[in-house]
Amino acid sequence: MGQIITRVRKDGSPSYTAQVRRKKGGKTVYNATQTFDRKSDAKAWMKRKERELNKPDGLETVVAKTKEKTLGQVIQAYIDSQAQIGKSKLQNLKATCRFPIAEEPVTQLTASDFLNFARDLLKGEQPAPIDPTTAPDDYYELAPRLPQTVGGYMSHLGVVIQHAGPLVGQKLPIAEFLEAMSSCRHLGIVGPSGKRKRRPTLEELNKLMDYFFKFSEADPRAVPMHMVILAAIFLTYRQAEHTRLLWSDVEDAFADHDPTLLIRGMKHPRIKGGLDVTVQVRIEGLAVIRAMPEVSDRIFPYHPDTISRRFTEACKLLGIEDLHFHDLRHEGISRLFEMGLSIPDVVSVTGHQHWPTLQRYTHVKKVGDKFARWPWLSLIGL
Repeated sequence: MGQIITRVRKDGSPSYTAQVRRKKGGKTVYNATQTFDRKSDAKAWMKRKERELNKPDGLETVVAKTKEKTLGQVIQAYIDSQAQIGKSKLQNLKATCRFPIAEEPVTQLTASDFLNFARDLLKGEQPAPIDPTTAPDDYYELAPRLPQTVGGYMSHLGVVIQHAGPLVGQKLPIAEFLEAMSSCRHLGIVGPSGKRKRRPTLEELNKLMDYFFKFSEADPRAVPMHMVILAAIFLTYRQAEHTRLLWSDVEDAFADHDPTLLIRGMKHPRIKGGLDVTVQVRIEGLAVIRAMPEVSDRIFPYHPDTISRRFTEACKLLGIEDLHFHDLRHEGISRLFEMGLSIPDVVSVTGHQHWPTLQRYTHVKKVGDKFARWPWLSLIGL
C-alpha cells in the first residue's frame, strides 16, 4: 500500500506527498513520490500507480520504464549540451518539461502522444507552475494559442527528438514525431510564422520619446530608452545586437566620412551563433552613436531583457497596443525603402545575410523620409 504524508508549508497551506514503494528480495526496487496541493489528487495519483503495479508483470514493466529516459530528461540533456540557445527556444523547451508528456518514457511516445500534446497547446492548456504556492487562482484557465505559436513549440521539440538521441544513448521516436507533425499541419494545429506588419505612428513614437526623456531626466541612472529607441530606428539592428556594439568596433565615430561598424554575432538563418558582419552607418545612426556617453566598452551597455521590459511597460502605461520593440527595427528598414534605397543599399546598412527576407519590403512606396523634420532628432544634433 502507498501512503500520503501531509506537511504544512511556510505560508500555512497544506501539501500532500503520495508515495508508492515496492520491495523485491528485501530490496526496494521501485519508489515513486509526488506532491500535490489537494489530498484528492494525491489519492488519485497513488491509486493509478498501484493499479499499474498490480497488473500481471506490472512491477517488472514499471521498473523497466523507470530505467528509460523521460522526454523531460532528454530535453534537459539537450539544453545542458548547448553552449548557446535562443531565448524563445529555451522558454518553449522549459515549458514543455512541465507538461504531462515530459514524464513519459521517451522511447514509448507515439504519434498520437505528440499530436495530443499539440492539441493541448492549441486549446490553451498550461504547463505546471514552477512554484504552485505562488500560482494565481486562475493559472489553469485555458489561454488558447495561435497555430503559429504551437508550431514554435513543436519545431523546438522536433530539434530535440531529431538530435538528442546520441546524448542520452537511446533511439528517439523520430518517425512518430514526423507523422504527428504531418497530421498537425493537415489539421491546422500548427501554422507558419506570420510576418508582423505593425509600424509605430509618429504620434506613438512622440509619446514614447516624451515619456522616456522625462524619465531619464528624473533618474539619470536609468536606461536612456529614448536613445535606445533612436538607435533601433536609425541603426536597424536587433535588440541584442545593439547591446553588443563596442566602441572599438566603430571605424571612426567622429570621422567626416560614413564609418563602418562591426556587428558581432549577427543572426544568420543557417549559422548557429551568427556571424560578425561589417555594415555602413548612415548619418542618423552615426549621430546616435556620437550622442552616447562613453561610459563602457559597449556603446549601449544595457541588458536586452531590461530594454524589453521597459518598452513593454511604457506601451501599456501610454495605451499603445500591440507594439513590440522589434517593430522599431521594421520601421527603420521600411524608412530606408521609403527613401528610395535599393535592396543592396539597404543590406549594406542592415547587414541582412538572407536577401529574400527583405522581399516583404518591396511593396513599400517611395514617399521620402517621414522623420525629416522630427523634433526628437535635435537630441542627436540633427
